[in-house]
Amino acid sequence: MTVALPLSRPLTKQLLVRSARSLTRPVSANPLLRVTCHCSSNNDPSGSHPQVGKFASLCQRARTYATASAKPASRPKQHTGRTPAKSTKSTTKKATPKKKRPARKAKKTVATKAKPKVKKPLSKTALLKKARKVQADLRAAALLEEPKPLPSTPWRLVFAEETKKGGGQVKAAATAAAQKFRNLSLEERERYNHEATENKAKNDRAYKQWVQTHSPLEIKLANNARRQLTKKAKAAGKKKQYKSIQDDRSVHRPRNAYAFFFKERNDSGDLQGMTVGERGKLIGQEWKKLSAAEKKTYEDQAQVDKDRYLEEYKTVYGEDPPFTKKKSG
Repeated sequence: MTVALPLSRPLTKQLLVRSARSLTRPVSANPLLRVTCHCSSNNDPSGSHPQVGKFASLCQRARTYATASAKPASRPKQHTGRTPAKSTKSTTKKATPKKKRPARKAKKTVATKAKPKVKKPLSKTALLKKARKVQADLRAAALLEEPKPLPSTPWRLVFAEETKKGGGQVKAAATAAAQKFRNLSLEERERYNHEATENKAKNDRAYKQWVQTHSPLEIKLANNARRQLTKKAKAAGKKKQYKSIQDDRSVHRPRNAYAFFFKERNDSGDLQGMTVGERGKLIGQEWKKLSAAEKKTYEDQAQVDKDRYLEEYKTVYGEDPPFTKKKSG
């Protein structure tokens, strides 16, 4: 802070020279500058210069004014450990409407044909496993566990006796049975024949009882499985044959018009002395020469037989015949 005083220029220079060091000095406690003067006051009779006393009194006033107007420096506040709350100014900007992007044009999708899935060929192990499963299913459906028949002929009775005596050795039993059978007396033959007849009647009764334990549809499916097993055995070079199961409940397939004509011509007696091939050739030629009116009689018989088959099949097996299923599907 500087103070302008109405002093003459020579007097000011003298004052500055004498009190250059003691006029002003910084004080650490007050940011303002304090002005001190060691000159005597104007009323002091010891003072040599009366102007200097006036200047000193003015400096004293200025110092007291500066100390009175200056505010004491405030002490720093003690730290309480709390973080001062940050002033949050609400800076809410007005939402500017977004510009709508133009809709993209949908790309034309070309319909691609789905590629057919190519099945990988089965390995040898998988094929063998599949064949074994098919064979096992066929054998299970074929109902191969028939009742064991008793010996129904005199030779079989003699062979069975010799097998028991020989301890199960087939070759030795067959040789002994052949020799014994050739040397049988008439009484022994009669006894063996009677026993064989009784065994045959027992076998028939046991066989019919076994068939009756299965439904007609199961017997029908078993015969289909047996035919397939026979074909497979023949293809493998084996002579194994599986006979069809005889069931009186089975439904006979219908005959066509030509079958009725063939039966009528064969039973007439006009073709005696001919072989089966010759009869078939001659009857076929006669069938071709028949008119539509003459064939109508045999066609009507075939239609009646077909109706009979449809009715019996549905009654016995409980389902429609296979050919009617195919037509309806």
